[in-house]
Amino acid sequence: MNPSNPRVDCHCHSLHSCDSEISVEALCRQGVRLGLSYLCLTEHKDFDPQDLCFGHFHYEKYSRDVAACQQRFNPRLKLLKGVEVDYQRRYERQIRAFLAATEFDFVLGAVHYIDGLSIFDDLLERYDADTAYRRYFAAVREAVASGFFDAIGHLDVIKRYGVCRYGPFDPHRYAEEIDAVLRALVETGTGLEINTSGLRQPPAETFPGLEVLRRYRELGGEIITLGSDAHHLPHLGYGIEEALEMARAAGFKAITVFEERQPRWVDIQT
Repeated sequence: MNPSNPRVDCHCHSLHSCDSEISVEALCRQGVRLGLSYLCLTEHKDFDPQDLCFGHFHYEKYSRDVAACQQRFNPRLKLLKGVEVDYQRRYERQIRAFLAATEFDFVLGAVHYIDGLSIFDDLLERYDADTAYRRYFAAVREAVASGFFDAIGHLDVIKRYGVCRYGPFDPHRYAEEIDAVLRALVETGTGLEINTSGLRQPPAETFPGLEVLRRYRELGGEIITLGSDAHHLPHLGYGIEEALEMARAAGFKAITVFEERQPRWVDIQT
């Protein structure tokens, strides 16, 4: 791996998530073709019964698939076993029990529901922009404070459909709420993901954008991960080069990869 231009993707989904049909082996083969050095699977683990992925994830089957591909693709590709856990405060007991009974390299936190309302439709339909966005960032702050997660995924993903309903997203309007999340990340040592999926979606920018990333750095943030959030094979690795440039532009000298839930620093200085 070129230490100044690492090829990593620490957020993608295989058929062990309900919204993907890609085999773990196919993801690994594509990762090798792309020249990735690190690939971390982050399968959905959802606790809300209304979610389509509820009950889909089977830890033992997933672990067997990962172990087989780790052996098959080593040393060409470092395959890491991760999970994307959907956080709602009402399910903290279940989340705690799940994490205590399993082993992962990387646990990525995400907020997809607030009090049972999907942030992609229900929340947006029920509330105006200010109410929806502020409720969302408050929930993300709760996710950080829970202490469950190594990093928080797609920090402002609510804008994915919010921009279609409310118009362009202005982070300045919610600076206080975003700052509260960023400060909580720094205080708890929780990482911030640069999620590139927004580049191919209506916001046409990463989750979060460069301005928020710079603010995280100003506040003392040091842990950033990169992920494409691929659910389809052609999206694996998408936008990772742009994310690296963003990280450098925000003042970061390294990105982070988690192994056995411990951060490992990868130099990105040019």
